[in-house]
Amino acid sequence: MANNIDTEILLPADIHEILNKYHHLLQNYTNLREPNSIFTTFKRTSNKLSVLFPLKEHPIHGITGLHATEKYDESGHVIEYHYSWEIISPKQGVIYSHISAWENEPHAEPDTLEKFIVHSEPHHHHHHVPGDRRQRKENFDVHTLDAAFAFVEKYIESGDEY
Repeated sequence: MANNIDTEILLPADIHEILNKYHHLLQNYTNLREPNSIFTTFKRTSNKLSVLFPLKEHPIHGITGLHATEKYDESGHVIEYHYSWEIISPKQGVIYSHISAWENEPHAEPDTLEKFIVHSEPHHHHHHVPGDRRQRKENFDVHTLDAAFAFVEKYIESGDEY
């Protein structure tokens, strides 16, 4: 992709646009007690968004959700993002609930093991191995909530295993 990720300006997620575009993927589970679910209340301030989008049940992964966290600078641009597709019921902890995630916090510090450094550093990486968040690879494509939804959409609609 010809995208220059070093100078990319990321805008906050437009929740109304996301809901309009991906409403067909969402499912309200009455027994799910997630404090930041889109179906209850979610946290959005001038400097942070934290929201969980419960998704239709997947035939292999079960009840999953797309969890989004964005942090904003003084200008309102996204300076840090975490988009994580995870199993939300039953609760399994961070490691075992992980399916896939995209983040942009740097991991290229001098003491970072070589096997964990990717070419899209200092930011933008993809935790691509279900159940193993330590592994990561380059991420040149998913930098927004919309892009994370587009990625997950294929698996929710097809029922294919990720």
